[in-house]
Amino acid sequence: GLVELLADSRIKLGLRWVRLADAARAGMSEWAGARKILDDLAGSTQQTIFLTVPRGDEAMCIDWARGEAINVLLLKPGRSLPLYVGAAGRVTLAFGHSAPEDYLARAPFPPFTDRTLTTTAQLAKDIKSTRSQAYVVSDGDVTEGIGAIGAPLFWTTAGRFAGALSLAGLAEEVTERH
Repeated sequence: GLVELLADSRIKLGLRWVRLADAARAGMSEWAGARKILDDLAGSTQQTIFLTVPRGDEAMCIDWARGEAINVLLLKPGRSLPLYVGAAGRVTLAFGHSAPEDYLARAPFPPFTDRTLTTTAQLAKDIKSTRSQAYVVSDGDVTEGIGAIGAPLFWTTAGRFAGALSLAGLAEEVTERH
């Protein structure tokens, strides 16, 4: 029941995947109160708001609230980005990766755009800056013309990194308000 065979011999995902995704999201009870915050931020900024969590060497989007520039953004629920790109990934690299030096040892990374930070030196400087200011600005490093601001989220009981909250939209609108 996970796939369906179409008449022209192509295969498509079955509806069972949707039910599995809904069940997985419902199982993330620690984020139950996030929906209102995401919606409020998207409503007040008109930008898309993302909630991401670390998954290995990626930042995976688990929820979002849509803004005006939604069709130009790569990150969507269920998708992920590497830790060296985007506001969510770079915040996760700075605050949520247990061994960023090991991750950086794999550089240089393939660029998404000509603004992507790809070298060990660039990313080490970015980690230091992100930790110092407690946020990161992404300006066209994933998609030309798209900007984002990301901040870390910490568990209140343990103080450990929990995920990232980021706001994304057209770069001129995001950086203008930054």
